[in-house]
Amino acid sequence: MRKRVRKTAFLTVKVLVAVVLLLWVLSQVHWRNFVVDTDGQSWAVLDGPITVEGETAFRVQRGMPWARQTARLRPQDLKPVEVDGREVYVRDGFRSALVKVNKGLLAAGAVCFLLNFLLCAARWRGLLAVQEIRISYWQAFRLTILGLFFNQVVPGTVGGDLVKVYYVSRHTSRKAAALVSMFVDRMMGLTELTLLAAVMLTVVLAAGLETLERMKAPAISLAVVVCIVAGGLLFLLSRRFRGALHLQRLYRRLPIAHHLAAAGDAADLYRKHYGALVQAVAITLAAHVLWIGGILLLGWSLGLAAPAYRYFVYVPLIYIIGAAPVSIGGLGLVEGLYQYYFASANASAVLALALLARLIPVLWSLPGIVFAVTGPKLPKAETIEQELAAADAEN
Repeated sequence: MRKRVRKTAFLTVKVLVAVVLLLWVLSQVHWRNFVVDTDGQSWAVLDGPITVEGETAFRVQRGMPWARQTARLRPQDLKPVEVDGREVYVRDGFRSALVKVNKGLLAAGAVCFLLNFLLCAARWRGLLAVQEIRISYWQAFRLTILGLFFNQVVPGTVGGDLVKVYYVSRHTSRKAAALVSMFVDRMMGLTELTLLAAVMLTVVLAAGLETLERMKAPAISLAVVVCIVAGGLLFLLSRRFRGALHLQRLYRRLPIAHHLAAAGDAADLYRKHYGALVQAVAITLAAHVLWIGGILLLGWSLGLAAPAYRYFVYVPLIYIIGAAPVSIGGLGLVEGLYQYYFASANASAVLALALLARLIPVLWSLPGIVFAVTGPKLPKAETIEQELAAADAEN
């Protein structure tokens, strides 16, 4: 009973955090087209340009619903923005950004997401094969989409990774090995994503594309992420490191400690299959490039002018930090991080980008409904955890 109360309280806090973060993000967004005056204040455009007494002006409004301020602003009162080599005064709001989206680039970005999922399925299948668990590529892809469905559509109930391992465990006696393969799959993805951002930031600074001052915020964020990821990997995988810092007791209290206990043997096994490991690393890199490239294409489809290299620095940071369990599925947190890192761009278009980057994986995951219905009935999360933990203990 006490455990259920804790879970309910934790879920309630995550919902509240998500709501607060979403409200903050929405407060930064212009739903109507807008202009910016010479003092840097934003005004929603109600009408214009109109001609009043021989002068061109815009009828504009700003403020909260209970304290609206209406005015007429002339072009000389406004800050223009350069679009396709010409100066314009009216900037796109959220609705206009979506209406004007380039459908060809949008479709290309969506295809990149699908290719990413195809590669992730291939990587996991290869890691399972090293553990002598043989499934077809179709089965691996089917389970990848099923896991995506549980992560994207029904977050907070049963994790997608747990579902994938559970279904694989129905067809093998090596259940602990299936758990280890998923752990290695996730650790490989996280580590390479961090390294990709670090390498890209180093290249950007070394090539003089950006100054350290302009990239100070992402550089600090990345340094913190690298330290956390490196420290986490040492804590989880190095018995010597835990012993030196007397962290063994803390390690044993982790809910996944019984899964990680098998990771040492798995590491030895993967080292013996060097070719499979190199292949998995290469597939992971290609998958990350396709995924970030897909978000880049979505940004271009919305007219965001941020250089391509910024996506390869910012996007990994957004999703690594956004994976922190402070809200449901990173809702509000991920969108807020988009606003933070792409602060120099139109906030309305940035929100549209964040929402499209969330919506497209949801759409690709919808076939997971079919797989969930046609596959074996999925028990409750507690039952899955107990079965897998028992299998792990036996091995």
